[in-house]
Amino acid sequence: MSKLLNIRTAVRLTVSTTLAFSLVGLAGCKSGGGAKSAKLIPDAATIVGGVDLAGIQKSKLWNDHLHELVKAQGKDVLAAMDACGLGLDKWQSITIGGTDAGGGDKIALVAVADGLGKKETLECAHGKLKEIDGEEPWTVEEDGKVLKMDDGAMGYVIDDNTVVIAGKDWTDSVSKLAKGEGKSAFDGGLADVLKRTDTSKHIWFAGKVPEGAGTAAKEQLGAAPTDVAGYFDFSSGMEVKASIGVGSSDEAASVKEKVEGLFNGMAKGLAKAQGVSDDTLDNVKFDTDGNAFTIEAKASDADLTKAVEQAKGMLM
Repeated sequence: MSKLLNIRTAVRLTVSTTLAFSLVGLAGCKSGGGAKSAKLIPDAATIVGGVDLAGIQKSKLWNDHLHELVKAQGKDVLAAMDACGLGLDKWQSITIGGTDAGGGDKIALVAVADGLGKKETLECAHGKLKEIDGEEPWTVEEDGKVLKMDDGAMGYVIDDNTVVIAGKDWTDSVSKLAKGEGKSAFDGGLADVLKRTDTSKHIWFAGKVPEGAGTAAKEQLGAAPTDVAGYFDFSSGMEVKASIGVGSSDEAASVKEKVEGLFNGMAKGLAKAQGVSDDTLDNVKFDTDGNAFTIEAKASDADLTKAVEQAKGMLM
């Protein structure tokens, strides 16, 4: 059983695709599916994020670097996925929501892939997972629309392409959202934070900062972060934006000045010494947005390639 999510099935279905996610440093669809999928994440979530797998697979980063690495790292899982018609080219997006302390019991994962929710696909996946683990991955209820797992987690088939998996503490909430009832993260406590990200980007995220972490960061920033939002995009090189909420607009301005000063006074020189180009460093921008300060950066294809090659060296 996965210690990270406590939902074996979710891990098996997504491990190979989320390798690409971890490689670029998180934890984010051109089609706009991110917002739609997030509607299936309960209001109780304190952090939510998504990966546009279809969009990433069209990027230069994927074709030049990540494709072969993912294939090498996830060979067995990819073979099983292929056998069930779920090759990488079929995957559209992954959206996940949870809490900082809830673990796998308070989590929801929305997977969108061509044919994922079809009866024959799920039956094939069931058989492959049973071969790998030697035990039943789930039992089927409600004419194949509900998948019950032995750890209390539940899977809900939304349509032919969409399955949402809920940890045991969120099964009721996710079940209601699957029926068009209840309140989602987009409608509730994260609504304002989510406005500061862009769910059309390749990777996006938004969430509240745990109180303890915010207090610790105050010593460095002079203000306690309350929430964070942002995105990564790989349409050309890598574009990044992060928005960190604090207590007031005055605090945001003060933090912006301090962080910008640290960047220009020390971090910029260290990055340059590591081979980061002047063009990339000059594209780092600092600003404020109401009670939040923002950081934007854009890395060239050359700098991104260099970073990925370094990551490969650690993984291979």
